[in-house]
Amino acid sequence: MFPGFVYSAPVDTLSAGEVHLWQISIKDLLRTQSIGTLFDVLSEDERSRAAAYRSESRRQLFIIGRASLRLLLSALMPAVSPQSIRFATGAQGKPMLTDNACPLQFNLSHSHDAITIAITRGQTVGVDIEYMKARPRMADIAQHYFHPEEAQVITNALVAGDELIALQLFYKVWTLKEAFIKADGKGMAIAGDSFYFTHIDTSIPRIEFTGSGPDVAPDWYFKHQFVNGQYSIAVALSVSDKEERVTVSQRRLSLIPTGWCS
Repeated sequence: MFPGFVYSAPVDTLSAGEVHLWQISIKDLLRTQSIGTLFDVLSEDERSRAAAYRSESRRQLFIIGRASLRLLLSALMPAVSPQSIRFATGAQGKPMLTDNACPLQFNLSHSHDAITIAITRGQTVGVDIEYMKARPRMADIAQHYFHPEEAQVITNALVAGDELIALQLFYKVWTLKEAFIKADGKGMAIAGDSFYFTHIDTSIPRIEFTGSGPDVAPDWYFKHQFVNGQYSIAVALSVSDKEERVTVSQRRLSLIPTGWCS
């Protein structure tokens, strides 16, 4: 393990049908250790990219996200150091490992002061996190960008006077849609009206397709949660069938100011 990092759960085992969902607080990391420790984990190309950022906050965000991803993937790849991991991008820009023999798949998202990373073994995955700031025009946004069925659930909450519930539903739909788009890997090539979510006011949201749908997998599993009343996080995972058992393991990555790691 890399010196100075604490993993909230064993990081070197990942079973089929399991998602490691890592949550990282940028503020907490920077309280305990210099950004230089993370910078050393990056590849030469990533160091150049980090140096090109004019905004210090965006530079730190890039460094923390990429370094954390490298550390977590390296722990699952015997004899591969974090710095030596090589990435490529798909036709629509989705990052992946260049080693085709390695079954690990991953996705990263960030918002405000938080980063989340999802890692699976051999299953297409997408993750999205959004900071739930107030949206005075969320009904208009939902009507414009969401499917009518999704927008109606939000409108119903607003009509009932439940603005907090409406805001949560708004961000739940937003992150579910983003997680699926990122998992599918086609990015903006996916028509916004080609899919939508039902049962969004329950714990088991379901995706429906208005056309032919994606060709990545026959079925999808979705997991959503609110964190600390501030963030909405959604995970999309391809599955062989709707009955496949999926385990989402919640984990946290943190830094300590010493030279050892547990």
